Formats: sequence, structure tokens, C-alpha cells
Amino acid sequence: MDLVAVVDTLCNIKRIGWLQRGIENAETVCQHSLLAALLAGEIAAELKARGYGVDPAQAIAVAAIHDLAEAELGHPGNGVRSSVDWGSLELDAMRRLYPHLYGLFEQYRRAEGDLGVLVSFADKLATLIRACKYAELGYKTEDLIEAFLRRLSGFPPPYPEILGEFLSRYCPAARSLRTRASSG
Repeated sequence: MDLVAVVDTLCNIKRIGWLQRGIENAETVCQHSLLAALLAGEIAAELKARGYGVDPAQAIAVAAIHDLAEAELGHPGNGVRSSVDWGSLELDAMRRLYPHLYGLFEQYRRAEGDLGVLVSFADKLATLIRACKYAELGYKTEDLIEAFLRRLSGFPPPYPEILGEFLSRYCPAARSLRTRASSG
């Protein structure tokens, strides 16, 4: 496995959803994974301070690899993902290419246990924050912001509170949408 080629591939794959929205200079898979990893570390540190048994380093590691299979599979749009069993394709790729990372990836993919839930939350939060940044640049992402607010608001406590903290920091315009998303 040529790890340099994997990193270069991930850093050159634009996230298709942003391209489909006409966003110039769209985020890459690599940029998304790094943001998700940093968010996972911050969230894990906050949870640990609240007495939860999560390891920030492990959360960062899982978030850093959560899109690793896309170096082989690419980053298809939601239409493709919903027409195939995307989760199984990712699991199979990870099992084959990175068997030593498979257990960690599987926790994320299935959102199992504290670590899987945390990284799943960080992954979606990274997309929400990026949608907010693109909205600030004038792109039409309000529907996506509302959809991700609904998804993230459905996580168990203390995640909705943590969501509010990150919205204040990175996406203040979404705070008003949050009320509508929670009731919708």
C-alpha cells in the first residue's frame, strides 16, 4: 500500500455534494477528514472533562481514517450511495486494505459504542460547519444546514448541548435554524 498515493488521492477528491451545488474550490475528502478529526478530538476532550470514558487520541485516529476507503471507492453522491449498499462497500474495502484498522472503522461506520457515536457526530458536524462556511460565502446551503441540524439534534445527550457550543463558535447563523430543525 502506497500511503503517499492514498493521501494524495484523498487530498485531490472533491466532495461531490459541494460540486453539485456549484461551489467553486470545493472541500476535498482530505480537508473534511482533518476537520472531522480535529472536531472529534475537541468533543472527546469535552466529554472526558464531563466524566465520559473516551480517549481524545483514539477519537482523532478514528475520525482521521473514517473516509480512507474513498481512496479506492471514490466519493460518490447521495444518489449512488443510496442505490448500493455503500456501508458494506466501505467495510469490505477497509477489511481488505487496512485489516489492522478495520475494528476502529467498523465502530464509526455502525456508530457503535461511545467512540463510534462520537466520530459519527463529528463527521456530520464537520459537514454542517462547512455548509455554514459556504453559506457565508453566498452559496445556497440552507437546506443542508437544516437537514444536518435535524440529524445532529437527534443524537443522545450531551451531544445536543455540545452542538450548541459548536454552532456558537462556527455557525452562529444556524442557531436560528436550529429551533425550526428541532421542531420539524
